[in-house]
Amino acid sequence: MKIILELGGNPSRMYRVIELAQQYPSAQIVISSEGSPDLVVGLLRGAGISDARFVLDFKAWDTVTNFINTLQLVRSYVPGTLYVVTDQFHMKRAMAIARAVYFLRGIKIVPEPYMGSEPHPPESEELIRYDQIRSWIWRLTGYLQYDKAVKDQRMPGIEADEQHARQQGYPVSK
Repeated sequence: MKIILELGGNPSRMYRVIELAQQYPSAQIVISSEGSPDLVVGLLRGAGISDARFVLDFKAWDTVTNFINTLQLVRSYVPGTLYVVTDQFHMKRAMAIARAVYFLRGIKIVPEPYMGSEPHPPESEELIRYDQIRSWIWRLTGYLQYDKAVKDQRMPGIEADEQHARQQGYPVSK
């Protein structure tokens, strides 16, 4: 089984998700805390992707939680391959986190960068190491170190998106 995991933060990444979904017509799609559920669902449905193939997950507030909060959902599909979709400038950090979270779980992780973003400088090595360490601490101990202010700032919007998605009857994870 193939899983496509889109990390929230840039709804334009959905174009790469759609390309992959068309390339792998049996792949399941997990959208992690992406904004505007109407836009996301509209793009997927407009590309002919049925609701049965995707689920919106609203538990993440940063890149580390994109991975750890979708882990059980992703694993429930018993995947052999996990395609990670994020912006090119963000991919190095995303893959460092993914390798920690998915280490020795028997799932091949494949980076699938979205290349259409505005140019950004690469993320700092310091940030990459910091999130990689946070991921390993979580993996080894179950403890998630995070910035409470970031979570507190982002979660009200994410929760509002989830509530809206549920009201619209969109496929939302439990």
